[in-house]
Amino acid sequence: MKTQKTNNQKANLKAITILPVILMVLSVLISCSVSKKTVKTSSRPGEEEPYVVVEEMPMFPGGDSTLLAYIAQNTHYPEKAKLNQIEGKVIVRFCVNATGNVDRISILKGVNAELDAEASRVVATLPSFKPGRQSRKDVPVWYMVPIAFALK
Repeated sequence: MKTQKTNNQKANLKAITILPVILMVLSVLISCSVSKKTVKTSSRPGEEEPYVVVEEMPMFPGGDSTLLAYIAQNTHYPEKAKLNQIEGKVIVRFCVNATGNVDRISILKGVNAELDAEASRVVATLPSFKPGRQSRKDVPVWYMVPIAFALK
């Protein structure tokens, strides 16, 4: 009898100890789920602030595979980088503005000055995208693309 009473007390103590932890985990899960928020970043004075995520992301004519094929076809390996056998992946960020044109090109992860400059040049030649949309309105959206430089 005494053993059963001790076991019940231990079970109750465990439940009381675990209950706040379970409630805290549930509250965190509830607060993090369901709501999909639109995120914007800071912008230049007088320009609309580009979004990071929108209801409809910008679309390159033909899709992402066509975008990567365009970049691969139009990228020229800089001679200086070839001579020095420099390889790597450049991450380029740019804004697809509300008209679908590319602007605000920047290098997020560079490899070397020549490769970074070539990646920026190629992105500047991209044809117009279908612009991103938020609340049925064309809006500027940040876009990132990796450009791999590898010697054969």
